[in-house]
Amino acid sequence: MPTVGSKLRHLAASESSLARQVRAALVSTLYTSPGSLAIGAIAGSVTAACIAYVSGSLALLICSIAIHLVGVLRIASAIIYLRSEHGDSAREQLYWERIYEVGAWLYASLLGAQAFLTLTQSSETVLLLMATIMATGYSAGVAARNAGRPIIAIGQLCLGTLPMALGLFVMGTPLSITLGLCVIIFVFGMVDIGLQIYEVVYSALSGKQEKSEVAARFEKMARSDMLTGLDNRLAMQMRLSELLDTVEEEHDEKLTVIWMDLDHFKTINDTLGHLAGDKVLIVTAQRVKAVLGNRGWLARFGGDEFVIMARVASTEEAHLLGVEILESISQPVSINENTVEVAASLGIAVSPDHGRQSEIMLKNADIALYHAKNEGGKSVRLFEPFMHEDFLMHRKIESGLNDALANGEFTVLFQPIIDLETGRTKSCEALLRWNHPELGDVSPAVFIPVAESAGLIGEITQWVMRKACEAAAEWPENINVSVNISPALLKRNNLPVTIIETLVNTGMVARRLELEITESVLLDKSPHTNSLLRQLQKMGLRLCLDDFGTGFSSLTYLRSWEFDTIKIDKSFIRNIANSPTDQKIIGAVVQLAKSLDVATVAEGVETEEQLKRVRDAGCSRVQGFYYARPMTAAQAKQRLAHEGLPSDDDRKIANLS
Repeated sequence: MPTVGSKLRHLAASESSLARQVRAALVSTLYTSPGSLAIGAIAGSVTAACIAYVSGSLALLICSIAIHLVGVLRIASAIIYLRSEHGDSAREQLYWERIYEVGAWLYASLLGAQAFLTLTQSSETVLLLMATIMATGYSAGVAARNAGRPIIAIGQLCLGTLPMALGLFVMGTPLSITLGLCVIIFVFGMVDIGLQIYEVVYSALSGKQEKSEVAARFEKMARSDMLTGLDNRLAMQMRLSELLDTVEEEHDEKLTVIWMDLDHFKTINDTLGHLAGDKVLIVTAQRVKAVLGNRGWLARFGGDEFVIMARVASTEEAHLLGVEILESISQPVSINENTVEVAASLGIAVSPDHGRQSEIMLKNADIALYHAKNEGGKSVRLFEPFMHEDFLMHRKIESGLNDALANGEFTVLFQPIIDLETGRTKSCEALLRWNHPELGDVSPAVFIPVAESAGLIGEITQWVMRKACEAAAEWPENINVSVNISPALLKRNNLPVTIIETLVNTGMVARRLELEITESVLLDKSPHTNSLLRQLQKMGLRLCLDDFGTGFSSLTYLRSWEFDTIKIDKSFIRNIANSPTDQKIIGAVVQLAKSLDVATVAEGVETEEQLKRVRDAGCSRVQGFYYARPMTAAQAKQRLAHEGLPSDDDRKIANLS
């Protein structure tokens, strides 16, 4: 069983390890009941006044006046504490504790001094009784009331009762000495009781504090992103709602919501691994936070998406902030021995201009982000009302694409590519067409990007390739078929397997299948893409560089890859009759291709004049409405059959459609 000494040692140890919140709670117990302070002060004042008046002692009169003053000051300090907006800092709590401590010990000392003086200077039994009862009752009361701060309670107990015991010893009678000893025993008993109460209070508050800290940790985990330490989606939505409420109250300022999405982040994960992707996310978060400073808040919405919230004065300031953020993160990130290029697309909405509710603001920022990504990425777009209609159309097309294959809404047409030397068809390009049940014919330029972003392009391309190979299997063996391959498809490891399965199932040979790829594929410089293209070439497939001249055309492509065909984009053919510059560019490309033994195809030839110009430039093949419009598989088969007849006039056959 613990002794008073062991309890005092525990008290000393716990004092140095008190948590700030626990200490604040214990100090607040000293001031919780100013009423009890007032009752004690009134009782002490009345008792002191009576003793001083009846005894006629100057010392007791001075003691009585001091008891009045200290009692009033203690009540006043308690009222000030309760009415003031005090914090829970360690320094402030210690300040209020010291004020209470000085007042409590001074008041207890005065009561103890009054008891000592009364016992030694008066023989009035009633006065002796009043002085001793007041000192004893006060000491017993504070031992319980101030048990939350036992040092103060023990000090009050000793200062209030030990002078009384000394006075009893000074009286020198056997009964007074006996009573003095009982008072000392009483002090030890009250100290033990006070420490026991403190143990209970301390344990209860510590347990409550521990539960509060655990709850706070779990709440923080529920509101934080584990990787970056930023607010997560839940916390962001709560903060956004709060910020929008303040914007409605303060009409002279606006709130911008910036939705940011990293460009080609999946490629980083696929090629370098998820740890590399995680580092990119962490570095990106650090860079954005550095730009924001105290101007706004950053949250990770999920994946590679972030949401920025900031107070701004205008939409122009919001746009400038978006540009500043984009510039800060568009810097390479070093990961082990690799340097990763990072870029992002940002969509901006500003309240109250673009909405006053969090759901609307997030939706409009997302719509603006969609337009930024549609522009090729690495751009900032501010929301505009017309974007909403475009976004709804995008969603409608995406929803329709999910069912288009199953509902038989797709059609593959074939456009002949003519060899200018013979005037006969050399190959046919497979062209996908979509007839939407509500929208009618939807342009591939519209639905192909949607299919890519929705992850549907793989299944669609596989279907087109199968249909193209099925049709080409019935053509003469010297006629090839070309199929456009999406850059997104070259990110997948199973593309070679898919192509082999298609060739085997349709009976096509690899050398008759030509894959058309755009320059954007080669810009990626991904080891995975390079390896995949080389695998396809080793299988015997032909490669065609499509839309040459429209992107970042580079001679290094032609040096690094053995293309079978280069397609000159129709934008050069359109003005070839009137543009000497376009004529020179086409002539240069053709001469370069001839030196590399690569065939050239002029796309979009529609007039006699255009045909003459590309023929003069030396193009080996042409494709366009001048010779033939896209046709069905049955029409293409019939056309090629007629071309095989030796008596047919080549020009008439070429114009069949």
